[in-house]
Amino acid sequence: MAMRRLNTAAGILEVMGAPLAGTDFRAYVMSGGGLMLKNSKPKLRSQRSKPKPQAYDMKLLAVDIPTALGTDQRLFLTGDEDEYKVGGGLISELRDPVVRAMAATKEFDDLDQIEEEEEAKREVQEAERKHREETDKLEKATDR
Repeated sequence: MAMRRLNTAAGILEVMGAPLAGTDFRAYVMSGGGLMLKNSKPKLRSQRSKPKPQAYDMKLLAVDIPTALGTDQRLFLTGDEDEYKVGGGLISELRDPVVRAMAATKEFDDLDQIEEEEEAKREVQEAERKHREETDKLEKATDR
């Protein structure tokens, strides 16, 4: 749903290009819900992201776009800076580990690629070594 909103937002597409593609990495913050006491009577708290028949009521959808200065420019599609700062900046606190995890995923993917290339080189070297050994055996057998 978020990707659909992003791919139909002219401002986002102008800055980031089209079409946008997501990754398998997902992070959600759903708050609220549960039981509470109000005037000594139990009551259900409403959720901030309320499930509807086929949709969610998004209170905040923002994109942080890296700039050449090394800082991020935040563009809001739904909500604003006040919504981002709700709960004493909880979303900002949750964002940082997600960003680090995404960076680590890229780093791990790069390391996996390097390891695969090194393994392929070792396999080629091993095949060449075996071929030389077989050639040497055949040459020794024909010399006799």
